[in-house]
Amino acid sequence: MHETRSLTNAGLAEIRRRRPGVRASLACEGMYLSADEESLFEQMDAERLTPDERARRIVQFDRARRRQKALAPA
Repeated sequence: MHETRSLTNAGLAEIRRRRPGVRASLACEGMYLSADEESLFEQMDAERLTPDERARRIVQFDRARRRQKALAPA
């Protein structure tokens, strides 16, 4: 059975410490997080998801967004 571990205080602090640098790197490429994307990261922080769990959640989020776009009238 798979045991779920939550992110430690130190792990969460490290993610939050790096986030401004990640935003700056994205901005250099002309990419900016939407309000929904910012909300997703805040939710993952609140849930204390591990890096692997965060990666899965981001993939799920992106797939759902792509499905919505595909189903939207042109």
